[in-house]
Amino acid sequence: MELRQLEHFVAVAEEQHFTRAAERLAVSQSGLSASVRALEQELRTPLFSRTTRTVRLTEAGRALLVEAERTLAGARAARDAVDAVRGLLRGTLTVGVEQCVAGVSPARLLAAFHREHPQMELRLRQEGTSSLLDGVA
Repeated sequence: MELRQLEHFVAVAEEQHFTRAAERLAVSQSGLSASVRALEQELRTPLFSRTTRTVRLTEAGRALLVEAERTLAGARAARDAVDAVRGLLRGTLTVGVEQCVAGVSPARLLAAFHREHPQMELRLRQEGTSSLLDGVA
């Protein structure tokens, strides 16, 4: 059993659809199906009840989903711990910029930041002051 197989399984379980799960993961549907099929063969039980229109978790699939999510969260935590020791940042950074900023290129600044911290997901919000203030958490 591999982490990638668990990621594939969880995506199909969440989407309840192989095509949408494949699109979300940016993999081919046939590759995703093969990955899930291999996991089912390894576990010797179907994880999904499939019809031409629906994909539903079996009882075994529901049991695996809880553990798969826990395992993937543990793997992310392990990766984050190592990255923290190495000084790498992970997570999401949302940057708010006024609509009428002169002389500053937020996209260029964010690109430079992303080169230094490639594991960070960056989001740029360009709005008016009141909207930006409403979005501050």
